[in-house]
Amino acid sequence: MIASRDTAAALVQLHAPADRNTSFDARRTRAPRIALRPSRALQALQLAGVLIATTAFFTTLAPWLGAWRALPPAFALGAAGMLAFQAWRRAQPAFIEIGADRFAAFARSGAQLVDGRLLGASQWGAALLALVVEEGGRRKTLLLAADSLDAEIFRILAVSARGASGR
Repeated sequence: MIASRDTAAALVQLHAPADRNTSFDARRTRAPRIALRPSRALQALQLAGVLIATTAFFTTLAPWLGAWRALPPAFALGAAGMLAFQAWRRAQPAFIEIGADRFAAFARSGAQLVDGRLLGASQWGAALLALVVEEGGRRKTLLLAADSLDAEIFRILAVSARGASGR
C-alpha cells in the first residue's frame, strides 16, 4: 500500500504544476511505472461469454443433429473461444506509465504495446475505464478495469484522461 501511495503522490505531483514549461518533452523523463493486476472481472466476463456462446451453439445444433452429434462442433467452438481468451490475456498490459503528455502500456515481457498521447476516456461507473491513445496518427483503445489498479491510481488516471479529452 505504501508503494501505491508513493506512486499516486508522484502522479499528483506530475500533473499538479500549472505553470510548467510546455516545451519540456515528457518522453525524456521517466514517468512512474505502475504495475497492473490481471482483472478478475474482465476475465470472468470473457469466460462467461465463451461459455454462453458454446451453449447457444450446442442448443442450436442439437435439435437438427442430435445431442451426441452436436457435441464435437460445440466443443470445437469452445476450444477456439478458449484459445482466443488466452491470446487476449497475453495481450493485456502489465505495466503503464503516465506522463504529462504521454501514456504508455507494456506487456509482461517488456514489449511496448501503446505509446502516445492520451486523447481522452470514457468511464463506466467506478468499474471500467476505456482510454483512447493516439500513437503515430492511429488511435488505440485500452480497457482498464478498476480491480487491476489501486483505487487512488484509478481515480487519478480517470481524471487525467478526462482532462486530456479537453485538449
